[in-house]
Amino acid sequence: MKRIMIVEDETAIREFEAINLKRVGYTVVEAGSGEEALEIYDSDAEGFDIALLDISMPGMDGFAVLEEMEKRHWLDTIPVIMITSENTVSAVRRAYNAGITDYISRPFDARVVYQRITNTIRMYAKQRRLSAMVADQVSQKEKRSQMMIGILSRVVERRNGESRTHV
Repeated sequence: MKRIMIVEDETAIREFEAINLKRVGYTVVEAGSGEEALEIYDSDAEGFDIALLDISMPGMDGFAVLEEMEKRHWLDTIPVIMITSENTVSAVRRAYNAGITDYISRPFDARVVYQRITNTIRMYAKQRRLSAMVADQVSQKEKRSQMMIGILSRVVERRNGESRTHV
C-alpha cells in the first residue's frame, strides 16, 4: 500500500485530502506544520511514496520544508507535489526550482489530484527500477573486467616463464 504524507496547516483541508486519498486506497500520514513533517520524516523518511505540501504555513513554510528535504537528500527519493492556493508565477517557479515534482492550485478536482499522484508514484517507481538496473549492469561490467584481467595475466604468466613472478 502506498504511503502519502500530507503537510497542511488547515485541518479541514488536510482532512478533506486525507479522506479522499484513503478512499482510493492510500495510507495517509498527516502533519499540521512543516516542523511536524520533518520530525515524522526523520523517523521514517524511506517509508513515504510521495508528499503533498502546502506553501503557506505558520512557522516553517513549504519552501523551508523543501530546503530541509533537499539538504537531507530526501527529494532524491520522495516526490513532492505542492497543493496550494498560492498561484503566482513567482511561487510556482520558486517551487519547481526548489525540487518539487508537480504543482496543483486550489481549488482542485480530487480525481485529477489522485491521477497526478498516481502518475508521479509510478514515474518514481520506474526511475528506481532503472537506477537499480544500471547499478546491476555496472557491477556486472566490473566483474567481467576483473575476470578478463585475471585471464590475461595468467596467459602472460604461462607464455613468459622468465617474467612470471613480475606479472
